[in-house]
Amino acid sequence: MAAVAAERDCLVFRDRRLSWAEFTERSRRLANVVLGAGLGARRPLTEPAGWESGQDHLALYLLNGSEYLEAMIGAFKARVAPVNINYRYVAEELGYVLRDASVRGIVVHSRFTPTLAEVLGDLDDVWLVLQVPDESGLPLMEGACWYDEALASATTELPAGLAEAWSGDDLYILYTGGTTGMPKGVLWRQADFLVAALGVRRRGGGDWGSYEELAEGARRGTLPCAPFMHGAAHWNALSAWASGGTVVVQSVVDRLDAADVWQTCEREQVTALQIVGDAFARPLLDELRTGRYELGRLRHLLTGGAVLSPASKAAFVELLPGVTVVDVLGSSEAGRQAMQQGTGSGFVPDARSAVLSEGLDRLLGPADDEVGW
Repeated sequence: MAAVAAERDCLVFRDRRLSWAEFTERSRRLANVVLGAGLGARRPLTEPAGWESGQDHLALYLLNGSEYLEAMIGAFKARVAPVNINYRYVAEELGYVLRDASVRGIVVHSRFTPTLAEVLGDLDDVWLVLQVPDESGLPLMEGACWYDEALASATTELPAGLAEAWSGDDLYILYTGGTTGMPKGVLWRQADFLVAALGVRRRGGGDWGSYEELAEGARRGTLPCAPFMHGAAHWNALSAWASGGTVVVQSVVDRLDAADVWQTCEREQVTALQIVGDAFARPLLDELRTGRYELGRLRHLLTGGAVLSPASKAAFVELLPGVTVVDVLGSSEAGRQAMQQGTGSGFVPDARSAVLSEGLDRLLGPADDEVGW
C-alpha cells in the first residue's frame, strides 16, 4: 500500500496522523528492534506440525492506539507472531497466557506494568520489553526500554533477504478470551487468515490476482470501536488496510465513551464503524439521540462477536439514514462464516462455509435434519 499511496493517511490517533510511508517506516523500525533482541523465525515453516509454531512470539499488552498496530505489523515483518493479551486479566491469568504463548517479547502500556511485574520473573526467556508511556505516568519498569526511544535508535532498512523470506505460511496467532475453557492460541497461516477471516476477496468472490491489483482498492475510513486485544477490532483494522483504507482510533481508549466515538467519526468523516453487539450499541444510540452529530459520510455499521438485537439494528437505521448494518457471524478458528445486512434476523452463510455430518464424512444440506459440525 505504501508503494501506491505513500502520502495517504494510514492511521489517525488523537493528534497523530501517520501516512502510509510513515507507518511503514515505523513498523520497519519496530521489526529491527525485535530482530535485534534475537527474536525471529526459528524453524523452516515446513517442519512444525500444524498445531506448533516455528516462530518467536511478541505479546501486545496494550490499549488501542497507534503502537498496537505498529507493533503487530512490525512483528509480522520480523517474521515474529504477535499475540493479543487481554489487559483485564489479573496477574494469575496474565501469567498463564504469557507462559502458554511462550512469549519472547512484550509491548506494554505503563499502566499495566505493575501487573506484569508480578509475573515477569516467572517467565522463561523474555528477551525484550518495550514500554509505551500513558496517562498513568508510571516510570520505566526494570529491564524495559521506552518504545519510542527504541524505534528512534533503529534503522528503517530491513535486513537483506528478510522480505524475500516472508511467506503465506508465516503465522497469525489469535488468543481466545477463555469464555469456552482456558484461553487458547489459534494458529492461522497468514494467507488463509487474509481470505477467511479478513474477507480479502474480490467483490462477488474470487481471489485477487496480485498485491498490486489489491492495493488499488477503494479508499475508506474505518473506526474499530472495540479493544484491539480482541480479534473483532484488529480484524476490522487489518481488513480496512487491505482495501486501502484509513484506520481511525478514538481518543478515549480505556473505556467506551460514546460522545468521543461519535465526535471522532464526525471529525474524521469515518465511513465505517465497528462495534460488538448491544453492549456497544445501547450507549452509542443514547448519545446519537441527542442529535449533536453530522455523520453523513458514515455508510456501514459493522458488528460481530455478540448479539445485536433487532431493536438496536432498527434504531441505527432510523437515526442514521443511508447506513447499512452488517452483522458478521464467525469464530476465532474459522473466520467469517455468515453475514446479515439490514434489519433482518437471518444470516446468509458464506459460500465457503459447510456443515459436515457427525462422522465428518459427508456434507449436510438444508433438507437434512441431522445435527452436524
